[in-house]
Amino acid sequence: MTRPEGRISSRRGVAYSRDRIEDEQADYVYGRAAAIPCPKGSSAPDGYPSICSNATCGDLTIAYPFWLNSSTSSSCGYSGLGLACEGNTTLILLDQSHHRYRVSHIDYDTQTVSLVVDAETFSTTSCPLLHRNLTIDTSSPLQLTPSDSSITFFYNCTKNASWPSAVELSGCPDYNKTSYVLMDDGYPGEASKYGCEAAVVAPVLDTHKEAMAEMPRERRYLDVLMGGFELNYSPHSGQCGICERSGGWCGYQHNQTNGSLGFTCFCNGGPTTDHCGTYASMPSSPDSSLSASL
Repeated sequence: MTRPEGRISSRRGVAYSRDRIEDEQADYVYGRAAAIPCPKGSSAPDGYPSICSNATCGDLTIAYPFWLNSSTSSSCGYSGLGLACEGNTTLILLDQSHHRYRVSHIDYDTQTVSLVVDAETFSTTSCPLLHRNLTIDTSSPLQLTPSDSSITFFYNCTKNASWPSAVELSGCPDYNKTSYVLMDDGYPGEASKYGCEAAVVAPVLDTHKEAMAEMPRERRYLDVLMGGFELNYSPHSGQCGICERSGGWCGYQHNQTNGSLGFTCFCNGGPTTDHCGTYASMPSSPDSSLSASL
């Protein structure tokens, strides 16, 4: 059995990493570069590249700045926003998390993406066994929103929980000691500090957390986790913003010689490594028709 990680380093209850995207993220997202979406109904720059066209996965419309993995050598969209489509299910591997989340909804008006942990990762409904904290690099294009909260699972504890909000879990597989769930936001520190083998902080929507008391106890924690959480992305920022303000579309191309990934701005006259030369109006935001869910 793969044990959960015991370390909690939290900000607003969910773990963060100071490291940059690791090779695993790069291999997953960039190693199979994308055919990428351009916002439907937007005012595209002259010479709009076909590589930036919209894509679909199941019922979800995938549009710029997100992009869908394919076998092409170029991608059009933001770093860290590459998606995979498997069995009509849209998946994303978040920075440093080493775990894929299902993308259930993208709202291009509010720049919000809704993510859900796959139910198949849980052994039981009464005691969801989480293996690691969600980790988001502080420089990641995706960040938690004010709508998010968290709950904390403590597994295989030798001490009785002293927190008022602690609830003992039942039916936890592979553990012969007591496990708990806490409704408060995350507790920083080592799991051993609390006499537990492992502790995992899970992001949830605050509205679902508040409604937990009304849910059947045997599956309330699973239902709250399956309700997902939200992340925001920032459009027109950094190097991509410079490209977009010049009338281009942000993307990446693989160097056929050394296999490295290089920034690319797709312009009227072809791709460049910076911007399109003269500034023009930004590509407008996608209209509300692109707010779709699985």
